[in-house]
Amino acid sequence: MAAQTNYFYSTPKGVPGGKFDLSNDEVKSRINDEADGSMKFGIAVATGANAGNSVKLPVTGTTDKDIEGVTINSGTTEIDVSGKVVIRKGATLGVITKGNVWGRIAKTANPAYHKPAYVIISGDEAGSFTDTSGATTVDIKAKFGSEVDKDNGIAVIEL
Repeated sequence: MAAQTNYFYSTPKGVPGGKFDLSNDEVKSRINDEADGSMKFGIAVATGANAGNSVKLPVTGTTDKDIEGVTINSGTTEIDVSGKVVIRKGATLGVITKGNVWGRIAKTANPAYHKPAYVIISGDEAGSFTDTSGATTVDIKAKFGSEVDKDNGIAVIEL
C-alpha cells in the first residue's frame, strides 16, 4: 500500500522538458538511440546514427551543427516500477528546435535572463545547459529566459 509522505502546496514552475509558454515553436519527432534510462527530458540532443530520424546524447567533439534541439516531455512516457521516468531505447521523442522550453541546468551554472546558454558535451551532465563557455561546451545560440529554479534544477531555454 502506498502512502503520501509529503505535501506540497505550490505548483512547480515547470518540469524538465516542459514547454514554457504558448509562443510559436517547432517540434520534431526523433527516435532515442541511447540505452534505456540514459536519455532525459530537458536536455540538448545531437544527431543520432540515422540523421534526420534519431538522436543521442552529446559527446566530446559534438559541434553546434550536431545539436538538433531539446527533448520535450509530452506526458506520454510511463514511469517504471520504482517511480522513475525511463525513456527506452527506440522510443519516439519530441525535440523542440525553436521555442521556449524548461532545460536542465548544470549544478554549477548561474543562468541569468538573456545571457548565453551553452550545451555541455561531456561527462554526467552532457546535454545540460551552463552559463560558461569552454572546451566542454558548444554555443547553439540559445539564451536563458529565466534564472534557475533551484528546487528543480531547471531554467527557461530560448531556442
